[in-house]
Amino acid sequence: MLFQAALAATCHNPLLKSAAKRLNKTKRLNKNGKPHKPVIIAIARRLITIANAVLKTATPWQHQTGA
Repeated sequence: MLFQAALAATCHNPLLKSAAKRLNKTKRLNKNGKPHKPVIIAIARRLITIANAVLKTATPWQHQTGA
């Protein structure tokens, strides 16, 4: 279920979408970047971190625009 949530997040969440693009284009493993499944697993891990922070602070998560 978390894998499916990560797939949806890479398409619809701008923050996680850019993170997935960065992981796909890293030059560490080869010229093409990381394979698709490890990228999705990394995004799933980020979703768990976001969910944990939301539960810990008891505040809704809001996307921060800008840096």
